[in-house]
Amino acid sequence: MRTTNIRLAILEILERAQPYALPERQLAVELNGTVRPPAGKAECDEAILFLQSRGYITTVPDPIDDQLVKWAITEPGLATLRH
Repeated sequence: MRTTNIRLAILEILERAQPYALPERQLAVELNGTVRPPAGKAECDEAILFLQSRGYITTVPDPIDDQLVKWAITEPGLATLRH
């Protein structure tokens, strides 16, 4: 249940951020402002990997910093929220 809540929270955060992508650090900060108790790094990483593997979220390149990982929700991710 908690894992599902974390995954849904990430999708909701990225939906609200549209049309922008969020840096991974900012995503984690917002996630921890949403779920209680706050998600640990391992929980956050697992949720991100799961959502990415299903095609619900994707990385977006930063035009200035190649090392900065940014995340955005995809159409399948938005469809998941609508169900």
